[in-house]
Amino acid sequence: MKNSLFSPTKRLLIKIIPHHTESIYKLEISHLHLAVAAACTALLCIALMFSHVGAVRAAEAKVQTLQSVDAQQKKQLADMSKQTQSMWKRLTVLQQNEKEIRSLTGIEAKKPVAKPAAQKLPLRTGLRIVPHAGSARAGIAVRSESPIWAAFASWLTGGREGGQISFASESEQLAQLNVQLNRVWVEEAVLKVQAQSVADAREATAQAHQRYLDGIPSMWPTQGYISSGFGYRTVPDTEFHPGVDVVNDYGAPVYATASGTVTESGWDGGYGYKIAVDHGNGYTTWYGHNSRLLVSAGQSVRKGQQIAEIGSSGFATGPHCHYEILLWGKAIDPTPFLDGIPAQVAAQ
Repeated sequence: MKNSLFSPTKRLLIKIIPHHTESIYKLEISHLHLAVAAACTALLCIALMFSHVGAVRAAEAKVQTLQSVDAQQKKQLADMSKQTQSMWKRLTVLQQNEKEIRSLTGIEAKKPVAKPAAQKLPLRTGLRIVPHAGSARAGIAVRSESPIWAAFASWLTGGREGGQISFASESEQLAQLNVQLNRVWVEEAVLKVQAQSVADAREATAQAHQRYLDGIPSMWPTQGYISSGFGYRTVPDTEFHPGVDVVNDYGAPVYATASGTVTESGWDGGYGYKIAVDHGNGYTTWYGHNSRLLVSAGQSVRKGQQIAEIGSSGFATGPHCHYEILLWGKAIDPTPFLDGIPAQVAAQ
């Protein structure tokens, strides 16, 4: 039987002959040993290849996981930013309302809460796979160039790194803003109560002032012209005339020249059918020589309300309204009060 090229019994002889020496080195290896060495080398290469493929796939899976976390963290930061912006808008509205209320009430305004400057992150994103530094084994490491990862790492450590925004700092700012917003809500509620009280007091004062003005005679008692003025006169008799006579047609309306309470409504000698109105501020008005009385004693009347009709009852030579104004019981000239409240009275 013929021997094959590869036979376990065959041997490979290797001779090493150095220069300038008489010693010769021999290395004899059998074909079996060569085959075993080749097989081990092939198996080692296959193992290394599978290990490398597995490491690459693991790295890819890790990259995908980090990308998913990156997207989730971006969404969380965006939601927190929207919530913060919404709260700042609410706080701005509350501060504007507070400013308006304080301007109305005259309360000293507080310094508004300043919105902190927005911190912008660089817009670099992406992942890069780099070899482990100083590692003797084959392997990979994932390094993130996205600021989200820096923020995420800072959040894990509970602080800031490199001046970037962390979830912990953002959450803390949001919580502080929420507390501040609640405090402003409470202050605004208290301020509204105070403002309402001030507004009610001012309204009451304004109404009282308006009632005071309405109680000052400031219009003609009837349309027409003055036939006899205030002061001494010779017609029809020589006497002091304590009012003015306003001539109008018989039955024409007579109006209350200010708001008040009727104290007299009936016959009064030479005044004929007379009405007296007390305006509650020292002023009293009389309306004499009426043909018909439309109000009774004790009745309240408003400025401009018709209270009687022109006549010539009592001592009168023709239809007219005898109109008097008394201030603390003393007759004064009604002429300055016919076209409004006199300036000196309004100033008082």
